[in-house]
Amino acid sequence: MPRRLAAILAADVVGYSSLMSQDEPGTLNRLLAFRRQVFDPAVAAHSGRIVKLMGDGALVEFASVVDAVSCAIAIQNRIRADASEALRLRIGINLGDVMTEGRDIYGDGVNVAARLEAEADPGGICISDIVHQSIGRRIEADFADAGEHHLKNIDRPIRLYHWIPDQSADRASPAPSRPRPDNPGIAVLAFDNMSTDPEQEYFSDGIAEDIITALSHFREFFVIARNTTFTYKGQPIRVDQICRDLGVRYLLEGSVRKAGNRVRVSAQLIDGATGTHIWADRYDRSIDDIFAVQDEITQAIVGAVAPETMGAEMQRARAKRPDKLSSWEKVLQARWHMGKFTRENNDAARKLLSDAVEADPELCDGHAGIALCDLIAMLHIWRRDTHDAILSAKAEAEIAVGLDRNNANAHAMLGMANLFAREFADAETHLGRAVAVNPNLATGFGNFGAYYGVAGRFDEARASFERAIALSPRDPLAGFWRGGYGIGAYVSGRYETCLENARIGLKEAPGYASLLRQEAAALGMLGRQDEARASVARLLEKMPGLTISQVRQIVPVRYEDDQDKWLEGLRRAGLPE
Repeated sequence: MPRRLAAILAADVVGYSSLMSQDEPGTLNRLLAFRRQVFDPAVAAHSGRIVKLMGDGALVEFASVVDAVSCAIAIQNRIRADASEALRLRIGINLGDVMTEGRDIYGDGVNVAARLEAEADPGGICISDIVHQSIGRRIEADFADAGEHHLKNIDRPIRLYHWIPDQSADRASPAPSRPRPDNPGIAVLAFDNMSTDPEQEYFSDGIAEDIITALSHFREFFVIARNTTFTYKGQPIRVDQICRDLGVRYLLEGSVRKAGNRVRVSAQLIDGATGTHIWADRYDRSIDDIFAVQDEITQAIVGAVAPETMGAEMQRARAKRPDKLSSWEKVLQARWHMGKFTRENNDAARKLLSDAVEADPELCDGHAGIALCDLIAMLHIWRRDTHDAILSAKAEAEIAVGLDRNNANAHAMLGMANLFAREFADAETHLGRAVAVNPNLATGFGNFGAYYGVAGRFDEARASFERAIALSPRDPLAGFWRGGYGIGAYVSGRYETCLENARIGLKEAPGYASLLRQEAAALGMLGRQDEARASVARLLEKMPGLTISQVRQIVPVRYEDDQDKWLEGLRRAGLPE
């Protein structure tokens, strides 16, 4: 039978048998009217094809996964908006290979869609992981991760996502039909198979597919789905033309060459407007475990592409006149200012972010950025209302998470705000969520380092910090992460390590509060009094009036004995009570 890739929507009326037993003619008439007035027009409007109707259910095929999900949301929102509508649907959507015979479709992709429909809540939508990855940010709707499930007669676990209607009602439309935010787009082309063996194409395709999946977890940019970018496979390409066609700023292309037991993967990131190569690298590996190699190379490429893209965007934003900045560009400029760790720059960052969210109240990253500004101000006592500053940061981070529950950066910021509020269980929950949603989020791992650090879990703090630095080696906020690692070294009694880390960090971020305090405390515990007093003098020059009592409020060392040890070092160094 002929095969093709399709998005499959399976729908079913909730409680249909019960409704029929109560009022057979009335239920049938309502069902026919619903199909005529709601279901069929929505399918047609989203370019779907009704494969078959099955009494109380329907199977619909779409060429686009965005159209399939948009259609489902439109149907469910229409039902929710019509108080007189007695029928409720469950809808499941999957993306998969289907076989065709006449007008009917068959295959595993169809079977999974039917099982997803059964998992959906009444009035809800349940989608598979591949659907969730494919839509990325191209639909303004929220989906909750329900984890992996073993579905009936499906031989593998499927990760499910449930639509959250309260968050997305009346907002479901494909991104191309609404004004796009100014944040950049990336298209990842299928990697060229340069090997003589055409069967190696699965490996080159797999690399590109995994990169698309990993990059789609970054909310800072939107990623074009595989189904679109792979249509350029085997064709001569013009970077500028593809970027214009797809509405993206950057294009990632690469090649795979295999010889014997070795594989070489080359990749390059190109600015579509100028043709400039922003980044390029080559990876040579032995393929004793081909899937491990694929994962390793994917992680390496994503770990380079994400920060390089953000760095290019920051430069682009900084080159613009302040009055010409979009909301997204204000977020980028604010990140640059925050990384300077000075009062003037932090104030400038907060002003940019406040202007951005005033213009766009649903700018999730804007609210998350304000939260970080408030925490940085609190750490340096630029805001002396420590308690209120922490509550303000927490409130902004909660707004960010509420706007986009799948935004890893928002969860990372809420986790950090929870940490300073001494809400350690909540901090762990949100930080865990951040790195689960985006396993390549440097901020998530960097903030996790602080969580482990204040608990004295040095090995975990070090591992988290090193992972963050590996993911974003030149990140402007690396000093923030280094402070978490440093407090972990101090609390665990590794004063020399704490001192060395502080001095390295202060070369990168002079005047950063946490590292200044850690340098002084470590010197105090090491008995190096002259150096300790000089360090405290530098600390008080940056933060006039700082006292032991204030440090107790600012730094959330988790356990009382560790807190006493931390303050004792500052006391020995000469910081006043």
